[in-house]
Amino acid sequence: MLAIASALLTLTASLSPQDPATPSHAAEYSIDSHPNAPFFVIPPRDAEAAKLALLVVMPGGPGTRDFLPWVENGIFSAAPDDCVGLMMTATKWRGDQRIVWPSAKAKVRGMRYTTESHVLAAIASVRQRFPQIDDDRIALLAWSSSGPVAYGLLSDGKAPFGRGYVAMSVWRDLSKAELAATEDRRFVLEQSPEDTTTTFPHVRQAFAALTGAGAIVRLSTYRGGHGWHDSPIPRLRQNLAWLFGDEPAPPPVWPGEDGAGDEVPEAVGKNLVDNGSFERGAARGWNTVGNSGRLEVDVDTATKTDGKRALHLGKQGGMPLDLVVQEVDLRRQQGDTVTFSLQARTEVADNAFVKLWLYDGDGEVVNQDAVDVAHLTGTAEWRRHGVRLPRGKAERAVIQLVVVAGGELWFDDVALTVADRADGKDVKNAKK
Repeated sequence: MLAIASALLTLTASLSPQDPATPSHAAEYSIDSHPNAPFFVIPPRDAEAAKLALLVVMPGGPGTRDFLPWVENGIFSAAPDDCVGLMMTATKWRGDQRIVWPSAKAKVRGMRYTTESHVLAAIASVRQRFPQIDDDRIALLAWSSSGPVAYGLLSDGKAPFGRGYVAMSVWRDLSKAELAATEDRRFVLEQSPEDTTTTFPHVRQAFAALTGAGAIVRLSTYRGGHGWHDSPIPRLRQNLAWLFGDEPAPPPVWPGEDGAGDEVPEAVGKNLVDNGSFERGAARGWNTVGNSGRLEVDVDTATKTDGKRALHLGKQGGMPLDLVVQEVDLRRQQGDTVTFSLQARTEVADNAFVKLWLYDGDGEVVNQDAVDVAHLTGTAEWRRHGVRLPRGKAERAVIQLVVVAGGELWFDDVALTVADRADGKDVKNAKK
């Protein structure tokens, strides 16, 4: 139970800005000319830097403030120390609004301003607070629903962006003038070949169009489909360091080349997870932490992939986060590699995570940069998610199924094994 408590504290620090042990440093602002859409400013870790960078983030999904914990503790933890953070939120003009980020090209009846004008006004406000921001180091990061508007801002010759990071987005053809404005601008384009929400041809089209116009483009691929999957923090750190630098783009490695697009690791061998297929109900082996009082936990006999049952989680509303947890003792296991996998299904999930924490004997996290196994949003059929990690000195593992905002999720076939990576098989467990 001590390891579970430690994991809960660490998770809260990584997802919730309200945690008193690690309070959020973000400040909320709004502009009179652009009501109904606050933005959040995150100060740089290196406040003494002579010049500062600025990273503007437009969240995907519904574009709400619920993404602030991930943006502040995930994305900005991977940004350079001299980087100021600015997280925008989407404006809701109508109850039946389907366009998350209304723009000059995609308008909503009754809108009073565009997303583009709001972003530019927020940048002007932030620059008044941080006059050290370098004109040449202003970048825009967007994913999923915010991608099309981001491409518009990044192809606007009058916008201040010379650098852009666009993930999981559709690509819509730009005009000749817009493409011409991207010349010499730096882009990171990130996509999973397993993405069924915004399919992989979109990033191929974007890469071809932008490089053809003279933009400097770095391709980034990962496993797991739509969302921030496949240990995103190390990938973000590497990509953001390149984006804010001046190194040339490496040659793209497309899926199927040099191992790109490999299958998701599957834990095969002796499964150390108790009741990983939920055949013995939702409680056996698992602890529910219902912080919101709105999390429903049960087993579903109609929707499953392995056996006769699957775990079903349902929630309405947003924070505080809720989670289902299991601790796994690794002390009697031999092997240098931990492999974890599960299957998940979602319906209108706003914001959920699968996390794996590995702890050594002193309670320190061994896999600090590779805790996130999957970020679950939207609606998707059953899909396997997994990760293979060096064990290091880990003596225990904590599995967390985290529901931040509303939606329905199903989990099944949860497995964790310890193996020697040399042959990929479980080694014989040591006796006491």
